[in-house]
Formats: sequence, C-alpha cells, structure tokens
Amino acid sequence: MHSYIQLLSTPTADTAGTAMILDVGKQRYLFGNIHEGLQRACIQRNSKLSKTTEVFITGTTEWKNVGGLFGLILTLADANAASSMSEAETARQRKDAENPEQLAAKSEKLAKVEADRKQALLEAGLNPDEQVGATEKYGKHQPTLPTLTVHGGENLTHTVATGRRFIFRKGMPVDIIEHSEARQSELTGDGREPDWMDDSIQVWKLPIQPSLESGAPETGLESPRKRSFDEFVGVDLPSPRNDAASVEHSYTPANLKDKDQEMRQFVVTEMFNSQWRLDALFEISLRDLNMPAMLWIRNKESNKLERYYPPEDGPLPDIKVLARRPWPGALVEKLPPTKPSKLAMSYIVRHYPQKGKFVPQKAKSLNVHHLVWSALQKGTTVKSRDGVTVTPDMVLEPTRIGGGFAIVDLPTKDYLPSLITRPEWNTSRVMDGLQAIVWNLGPGVARDPALQAFIQQHSGLKHVVSAPDLSTNYIVFDSSAALVIRLNQIDSQRYQIPIHSNISPVQPSDDSGETKNLGYVEATRDFRLQLEPQLQTQEPPTKQPFLDTRKVLELTPKGVLELAEQARDDVAADRLIEKLTGQNLPSQDAEVICLGTGSSAPSKYRNVSATLLRVPGCGSYLFDCGEGTLGQLRRLYNPTELEGVLRDLKAIWISHMHADHHLGTTSVIKAWREANYGLSDGRVEPGSPRETPMSFVEAVQEKKLFLFAGEQMIRWLAEYSSVEAYGYDKLIAIKTHPSKAHSFSYMEWRGAQLGFRTYDPIMNKAMSEATGIKNLVSCFVDHCQGAQAVTVRFHTGFGFSYSGDCRPSEAFIRIGWGSTVLVHEATFDDEMQDDAKAKKHSTMSEAIGVASAMGAKRLILTHFSQRYQKLPNLGALDDTEVKFDDPEPSVDGAKDTDATQIFDETNPSPGDYDRVAGQDISTTPPAKGRTSPSTSLDNSPPPSPTKHELKIAIAFDFLRVRVGDIASMEKFTPSLQLLFEMLERREKEEAYHNPGEVARRKKEEQKQEKREAQEKLIKEKQEAKALKKASLRKLRWNTADNKGNSDIGAPDSTQVVSEVTHVDRTEAVVEEAGLQSPRPVMEHAAK
Repeated sequence: MHSYIQLLSTPTADTAGTAMILDVGKQRYLFGNIHEGLQRACIQRNSKLSKTTEVFITGTTEWKNVGGLFGLILTLADANAASSMSEAETARQRKDAENPEQLAAKSEKLAKVEADRKQALLEAGLNPDEQVGATEKYGKHQPTLPTLTVHGGENLTHTVATGRRFIFRKGMPVDIIEHSEARQSELTGDGREPDWMDDSIQVWKLPIQPSLESGAPETGLESPRKRSFDEFVGVDLPSPRNDAASVEHSYTPANLKDKDQEMRQFVVTEMFNSQWRLDALFEISLRDLNMPAMLWIRNKESNKLERYYPPEDGPLPDIKVLARRPWPGALVEKLPPTKPSKLAMSYIVRHYPQKGKFVPQKAKSLNVHHLVWSALQKGTTVKSRDGVTVTPDMVLEPTRIGGGFAIVDLPTKDYLPSLITRPEWNTSRVMDGLQAIVWNLGPGVARDPALQAFIQQHSGLKHVVSAPDLSTNYIVFDSSAALVIRLNQIDSQRYQIPIHSNISPVQPSDDSGETKNLGYVEATRDFRLQLEPQLQTQEPPTKQPFLDTRKVLELTPKGVLELAEQARDDVAADRLIEKLTGQNLPSQDAEVICLGTGSSAPSKYRNVSATLLRVPGCGSYLFDCGEGTLGQLRRLYNPTELEGVLRDLKAIWISHMHADHHLGTTSVIKAWREANYGLSDGRVEPGSPRETPMSFVEAVQEKKLFLFAGEQMIRWLAEYSSVEAYGYDKLIAIKTHPSKAHSFSYMEWRGAQLGFRTYDPIMNKAMSEATGIKNLVSCFVDHCQGAQAVTVRFHTGFGFSYSGDCRPSEAFIRIGWGSTVLVHEATFDDEMQDDAKAKKHSTMSEAIGVASAMGAKRLILTHFSQRYQKLPNLGALDDTEVKFDDPEPSVDGAKDTDATQIFDETNPSPGDYDRVAGQDISTTPPAKGRTSPSTSLDNSPPPSPTKHELKIAIAFDFLRVRVGDIASMEKFTPSLQLLFEMLERREKEEAYHNPGEVARRKKEEQKQEKREAQEKLIKEKQEAKALKKASLRKLRWNTADNKGNSDIGAPDSTQVVSEVTHVDRTEAVVEEAGLQSPRPVMEHAAK
C-alpha cells in the first residue's frame, strides 16, 4: 500500500488557512480548513479532488475555516455528475464497438475461468458461493451515486443549511457528521475505538475547548423553548394544501433527540439528495399562489404550454395556472437559532495493520492451487492439493503496524492545556504507528514554550508547522499573477504587481545568534510526506515552489513591449493637447477596481465577480462580492492601505443569489468591522438588531456598513450571524425592490420603508449622509429569480451602472440613462449567441448595444466565461442595435399607493436623469442621437454616443482605472492582442511537450493501434471464411454442371429452396468481405 499527505495551502493573503490531502491510491481525503480560495488553489496546482468523498474540517466552525465549503460541494457535485455521464457514454461506446463474435468469445472465456475457479475452491475446502467470482469481478458493474461526507465541529450542519436558498444539487448526496460529546467514543481497555473508519483509514476525533472558556458568548438568539419542526416551516406550499405537513421527505433521523438538529439535517438532505424535479408542474388557482413565481398556461387550441405573466395592476383573474413546486429545503423559512461555539476539531488518522507481502514461492512449495492464492491474501485458511491445511501466515510476510498522522488545529494559546492533557497521547491503541503531526496554529502559538516542550517530548514524530506568523506570503495563483505582471509591463498605470513576499519570516534564535532547532519544519506549498510503505519526505511535484517573477518579465516578447511603449507615447501626446482632460466627465478621479472578472467558478486566470468603486469625497462601494474578494484586496493594497479602503467602504450591493456573486461577503464584512471597531469578542454590540429596536436615523448615528440586496441574501446573513459574530450587528441590511417608476426603488429595513427620495427630508438626509449616495435605483433583469441591475448616482453628477448577470434589459437602460460609467457583463463571445440566451447572459456586442442605448460615456466589459481564460475575442463586433428578449421580468408586488405615500415623485433635483415617477414612460429605449423623452428632468442627458464615441475597456483581475483614463486604455489593445497570441502559442507548445501530455498521446496511439490491429484481424478472418465458403460452393456447382443431372440426381423443391436461401446468404457474406460475387455461377448451377 502506498499513501502520502500533501499540503494544498498554507496561510497567505489568498488562502486564510491550511488544507491537505491524504492520498491512498483509490481514494482521497481532505483535511484542514476549507477556506475561501482553496478550490482555486487546487485548480492552479492541478490537484485533483475528484476522488474525494470524505472531508474533515479542523478548527472552529467559522467562515475562515468553512468559507470555501459551498463552492467545493458545488464543484464536486458537478464533477461527479459529469463523470457519471462520461462513464455511461464510454460503456455505451465500448458495447457498440464489440461485435457478437467478441462478446461470445469473452463470455465463453469468462465461463471457463469461473468453472476452474469453483473447482479449485472446492478442492481447497472453500465454498465457491462465499467468494468473489469472475462474473462479479469482471461482469457488469452498476455505478452507485457517490456521497460526500463532511466531518466537523458544532454548528457545521447549521452553516450548511443556511445555504439552502442558493445551493441545490442532485448529483451527489451530502452527509454532515457534526461532533457531539454524546457520540464521543469512550476509553476502554488499552484505548477507545475510532470515531470513524472505512476500508483504508481509522479516525479519532480530538475536540478541544480553550482552557479560559467562560461559557459561550451571549448572542440573544437562544430559543426559549424547543419548537417543533412544523413551527419553523413558515412558507406556504404553492399547492391547494397549504400546510407544512404536506412536505414529503425520505430523511429519518437516527438517534437524534434534538428536534432543531433534526430540522437542520432535513434541510441539508433536501439540498443535495432531493426527489424534486424541475419539469414537474402542478395546477393551482392564480389567486392562491405566492408571488413572484414562473407561471404557465396551456393553449386550448395548440395544447402547448405557454408562459403566463399576471397583470401588474388590478385584481388577479380567477384562473388556473401551472407552476413549479418549490423544492422542500427552500420551504423552511428560518432555521432554529444557535450560538457560537469555540470548540476546535483535530484528528488522529491511522492506517490499518499492513499484512505482510504474499510470497508465491511459499505457496507453490506447499502445492496450493494458484486460483486460491487470493483467498490466502485475504486471510482465509485453505487446503493444498495434497489435503494439507494452509494458513495465511504460512505464505505471508509478518504483519506490521499501520502508519498514521495527526492534524492539530489550535486557534490560540488557550487551547494548548486541553490538547496536551488529552488521554490519546498516552494510548497505545491510538498512538502506535503514528509518524507525524501537522500543526495548524494561530498567531503566536508556535513560539509558546508549552507547545515547544510537547514537540520535544514527541521528538520521534515528524512535526510540520503551519502558522500565519511563520508562513511565506507567496503568490498562490501563479497564472493570474503572471498575467498581471505582463499587463504591468504594458500598462503600469492600470496594473500593479500583486503584493507578495517569497522570504520566510525570521525564525527564533539563541543568545549566540544561531537559529534554534525547534524540532519542526515549516509547512510549504506542495510539501509531501509519504506514510506508506515507510515514512519519507518527498520532493514536491514542481521544483519551483514560488512564482519566478523575473523569469516572467524576461519571457515577455520584445514586440509587445515596443507596441506598449508606442501606446504610452500616444497617451502622453493626448494629454499634452488636453484631449483627455477636456472630456467633461464628472468625478474623473473616481476609480474602478476589478477584483474578479470571471463567471461561474474561480479559474487560474480570473476570480469570480467583484467590482470596487471609489468616489473621492463620497466613499467606496463594492458591487458583488464573490469568494476570494478579500484575498484580492489584500494582494492589491498593503495592510495600511487596505485598512483605509475598508474604513472608507460605505455599502455593498449584491445583484443576485448565485454563489459566484456573494460568497465573499461575510469575510469582507468581518474585515470591515475589525478595521472600524477592532476584533470582536463575540458579544452583542450596542445597536445590534437583536437588542432594543431603534429608528433608522438613530441607528446611523454610529458608523454602519450598508448592504443593498434581495430578501434571501439578508436572511442568509442573519441566520449565519448566530454561528459567528462577524459584524452583522454593524450592518444596515436593506432589502431593495424595484418600483414601476424608474426614479426610485422600494427599500425596507426591519419592516420600515425608507429611501433616498421620500417625503421625509430627515430620512433622505440621513440616507445620503450615511452612504454618500444621492440616489440608488434598481430594476429586475432576466437571469434568475430576483436578479437586479442597479444605477447609483452621486451629488457630483457621477452616475455608475452595474448590470450583474443578465440579458440585455430595457428597464436597465431606463434607470441608467446617461450614466458616466457602465460595468456590464459580457459572458459569451458573439459566436455563442444561443448559449447566451439559453443561460441568460449577454454577449460582447449586446453589452456594447446596451451602453450605446443607455447613453453611457464609458463601458467596462467584465464577467467573461472561464472558457476564455485570458483575452476575449476582440474581433468584429456587431454594429446593429441591441435586441431585447420579450417580455422582461415584471416588478411583481409593487404598489402605486406605496409610492404616493412614501416617495416624493414631483420634486427631483436638477441634474438627476431619472424618469419622473407617475408619468407616462415610453416602452422603447431612446434611439441613438436622441435626447430622453419629454418626461426627462431639467438637465437632459446628452445624446446616446455612437460606437466611435463610446470608450470601451476590457477588464482583467486587478485592473485599477480612473474614470478619466478609461478612454486611453484602447491605445494598448494592439499590444494586448499580440501578447495573448504569443502566450497562447507558447502555452500550446509547452502543453504539447509536457511529459504528462506526451504520455497521454502515446497511450492513445497505442490504444488506436491495438484497435486497428483487432479490426484488421477480424476483417481478415471474415474474408477468409467467406472466401472458403464461396470457393466450396463454386467447386460444387461446377462439378454438378460438368457431370450432368444424371450423376447427382434431380433435387426436390425443398432442397432447391434451401440451396437458394444458402446462396443468398453466401453472396451477402462474400460481398461484405469485399470479394467478387459468385451469383453468375450460382444462377448457372440453379438451371
């Protein structure tokens, strides 16, 4: 058996913790912190997680340790689904390729092997039916659905269940095994039994509490009593029977006394193993349905289903409609509350005792049949051919103790006493064979004397230490950084080299200045330790542990640098003649920072969606916040600068609930809280929404971070706040809902309506002063349920529009009319128009069309498909006007009465380009070269720019561009195109000569040669057989023709029919073999 552990990550700006993989050949196990960025780090290092079915999370249950779990589950589920489809397709192709003769020969061979096996087992005194036979081993195999099991500490189930509103997969069931003291194995005899085991490893859990624990901090969220499951299902089922009892599920809790935990387990089960179907519709009265919802009706004439859109005004008609039944997990309106836990999980992992190697010579000398050797290897006693009993120890080398390791997670020094006094360290059942300890430590723990003494006490073990104060802040995402470094060579004003360091922190030294031998080695990326068959430190797969930035700079083609130099000269000339300074744009010093420009999932070159806007004199604003956003900020700003950015951050906008747009929000909020209020002690802060209610004006007297999002996002953050005090108490979470008028949006906070343009001047002033924003308007867009685009306007006259994910939208054009900058998604190239429509995204030309119709001055394209790893196709773009998919999402639930009572529609400020609410609004966007309709306000926006006037920028990660400099970026397009052409060519050459690729091609060539040889052999056999039959038939007929009918006798009618049938078959075989047809000879013989 061969096994090894390999580190996947250590603490850096990109990766907050330590994770590693245990590889035993047939399976992989993931241990450590499942932090944000882990999935992307694995992609960068080509570390495959496809065989992973067990995840063991160390440390406490908080976002820095579990923030990457949702993305990991989604990726593994999709990979397993694709793998299952691939396996089924491969099996089908293999079956189609096999001809009947091959199948018959294989079956015959299999039957003979099975018969010989049974006979040998009977002679050895074994029951053949109890042993694995050739049919079961080599016959048909029905693949089972893989299950991902996640092990961790308290609140892990609750954390996963909070994602029910945006996580749903059916490709892989997920089981959560959350530690409970009641389930802890007891020490018996020489040691307790493992807490978990499978065919390869045994695992002992080490739950550790801090010694200074004085009880969990009060959060104000504890339930005063245990409540039933039905009490928490507060959402009505969209069916004639509106009661929670109608939710059907197959999950049956086993030995769970806590009803709250039972409900959480139910939610997780339904998230990943539901019987819900997307295409299942049910009939319901429109008036009984909870809106919004996607509806259909059946056309009475064509009997086909058609989308139905209910009227926006007036009462709903009394008709029957068809709707999808919500999946059961989403019907749980809220989870039962919990409280933060300081319990930190660690693990001891052991292999089973390793059986000695089988010695064939001993088995032969004992006259044991070779077909029963496998039974001896499995530990079964057999009889030799001489009738002598043979035991396994007679043919196997001595059994040895299985190796193992421990992974210990200590967040602070307070956990050391509890760890050191654990009984497992003195238990032979657990410790025998242990070879190494991997330490995942918090700041300052590694230098604690108590830990150093413990390491010296167990000096016989290999100690590997990973800690933030010992780890190197190396670049994790080499491909992305290398791209940014080359972009910096081309345009250093817009791209800066990511902040990093390849120098290890200074290690402790003694009085003489010599570095102390602390008995451990520092954890590094790709560190690999072999456990079986013997302990051995292995060289990492890559010889270069860090990105060689100097080599990256040297490999940039000279032609690219020459074009870049020419572009810089052109930009300087433009500035000299004041072409750029005369742009007449508001807030030209405002800066747009692209932190993530990819779609769907992180890749080597692009992170997922996040855009930071910094407006001098107003504040900083984050638009979407995908996983890893905080890491991108740490690479862009040094600690002092980052603290200033976070202090200046006023608001976060989340466009929709797809995971690639919001999974980094919790980390950013926590960092904002620490920058403004210091580290949290986990207690409820004054002004928390869990304390005494206060008005909005009172709440914003203290500095708060605003979050504008849909209701589902706010509910998720609120539910997770009971797991960790990450700063929710300092958050003003405002639910936004578009109005039918396009000059304002409905906003709600703690049940109260508020906004920027209400009849309450005190409210308007408080909103504006707290956020630095003059007005914020959103609209629904066509992408997913609740997806919104937004336009933010400032007192300087600067307007910023952000599309999120969507198809081209007329409503978005209206609310963003005259924007200074538009950031629009361009997921697909123009050649993939059908894919864009099917997946509800936009192409590059469509995004440009929206910007032109909107009258935007500047356009930044982002959110590119990850299939375009570097530069999108900048070929000829479509000049036609943008076309819209009809109809667009409606603003269901908006009420005109609310607008007249709450919002001031008649007193817009000069310079505000929003339409006036309550007036007739044209349903068509303004045409090119025309001003807005008569309903526009005092200062009408300029005409829509032509394509030549519209300045366009292509975004890459780490782009930092001033609004006034966007126009100059097009100067660098030729150098960028040449750069990526050369890089792509070089990458293909390197991939072609890569040893792995060479081996793969050689293997494919060998398979192809083998297939061709088999096909040639089969064809030759068929030709020979057909030729032999044809020759014999021809000889027989010629002989009959020469001798006459008198010699052979006249055939009867039955014989003639048989001969003719046989002639037809023979002719078919001969023709199929490519030989000349014997039909003339046969016809002559028939006469």
